[in-house]
Amino acid sequence: MRKKKVYQFEIPFEKTKLYDIPAIEKAKQIIETHPSEHFYISTLAEKVGLNEFKLKLGFRELFKTSPYQYLLQLRLEQAKALLEDTDLTINEIADSVGFKSYNGFSTTFKRLFKLSPTHYRKLA
Repeated sequence: MRKKKVYQFEIPFEKTKLYDIPAIEKAKQIIETHPSEHFYISTLAEKVGLNEFKLKLGFRELFKTSPYQYLLQLRLEQAKALLEDTDLTINEIADSVGFKSYNGFSTTFKRLFKLSPTHYRKLA
């Protein structure tokens, strides 16, 4: 199988069609513009004109992560900055970055950064 090479990406990819790349990049941009919004992959795929399978496959191939994991990463990076730079409560931070509950936020934060949000704030 021949691999397609797109020069803005480091490695060639096999399964994503060249004409799908702009739509996949648009999906990434939508996530970056509205990280606190709750996305369904079906809605995101519809917005960019792809089916769910092509979006998930292409996103993973181009950006080495799933759309959902990318969204979580953005939210947690925002939360980390808010923990460092504001006096907002952890509940307020969780809500502002798009988590529905403190527990979900805390568990996800701890999984990525190996510290609870409270402990992270004390060290920051």
